[in-house]
Amino acid sequence: MVSDPFVDLRIGTGSVSELRGILLLKSTNMRHSPHFKNAVTCLLTLATCSGLRAQITEVGTLPELLTVVRSIPTAGVKLYSYDQNSLTMYNLDLSVFATITYPPLPTGYNYFAPVYLTESTFDNDPLSIELMMLTTDTSGVTGTRVIRDDGTVLFDEPGYTISGGGGYDDVNDRPPLFTGEDGIAYMNLTTYPINPPISSKLYQLPGSLPCFDCATGWNLGIGQHDLGTNTGELSLFPNPATDQLTVDYTLSSGATNGRLVVLDALGKLVANISLNGSGRTHVPISGYPSGTYSCVLLTDGQRQRSERFVVGE
Repeated sequence: MVSDPFVDLRIGTGSVSELRGILLLKSTNMRHSPHFKNAVTCLLTLATCSGLRAQITEVGTLPELLTVVRSIPTAGVKLYSYDQNSLTMYNLDLSVFATITYPPLPTGYNYFAPVYLTESTFDNDPLSIELMMLTTDTSGVTGTRVIRDDGTVLFDEPGYTISGGGGYDDVNDRPPLFTGEDGIAYMNLTTYPINPPISSKLYQLPGSLPCFDCATGWNLGIGQHDLGTNTGELSLFPNPATDQLTVDYTLSSGATNGRLVVLDALGKLVANISLNGSGRTHVPISGYPSGTYSCVLLTDGQRQRSERFVVGE
């Protein structure tokens, strides 16, 4: 509350906009007073800073070392932790999104560290998650294994590892996964430098990367998907919806087939619809619990557009 002729520097429960409104009600003569102006500046600064502090809210606590991963565009941004037996991914409310249990290795080999979490890179299914792991044998020779989230081993090369011999600097600066000028995704693996003779193997991957140049990727992941490079369109109505959601969509240039997936607020898949050309489709949602959902348009295994909608009154 502003007193007359001085300003009482006490911040109550009112918002900054309410405070500004109170100050503007003061007389023109008072607002031209230098003392009044200085006091108003101080008061608004304190109120704004107080509001900023109030916006920091603890989500929760887990007894894990959590790291962010952004290279799984269909599932969305997640956190992860891992040990010698499995990798667990968490939603941003710290609930468990998925756990990938490592399948057994041959005798004498151990899992060393995860390198990449991807979608539709080592296969063509954007709804599965693939984990690229480094392995070691008893002599320290490093290898590479790719595991799908259902435990299937998609790739296993015991004697070859990410280019340069391993380490996150190599992942970021000299990435073993890259896209060629032909638009094809490749993987470059080498023998560990301290274990001559030096040899390299280049592989062509069946899927694609969520970024064209992944040299500035994340420690676990291969860059953030760039929606700006895509041309697909997506429109949802009504929003909020109760019984049926109508979706108008346009596939990206040159694409003839696509997929529409619906995810709940925790990132769980609730609908998966095949699309044939651009047009309109309807999603029955009468059985969906009230809440916020994401509708994702995919073409060629890549996310083109994503829009949120609300189910309920």
